[in-house]
Amino acid sequence: MENQVTETKSLNVKSLILLIGVIFGALISFAANDTFLSIIGGAVVGLIIAILFNSYILPQKPHDR
Repeated sequence: MENQVTETKSLNVKSLILLIGVIFGALISFAANDTFLSIIGGAVVGLIIAILFNSYILPQKPHDR
């Protein structure tokens, strides 16, 4: 029998987390303050939190599989 495993492209998780952090940071900040500058500030804070998440929380030990 042939091997049925197909290769799939892996998702770039780190950049996806950065994008989600920026978008939700901007949305939450805008909903709280209703100003244009709050969108920029919230995006910056969301980016910083996403960078910290990628640097310290996300890394895991490599596994053998």
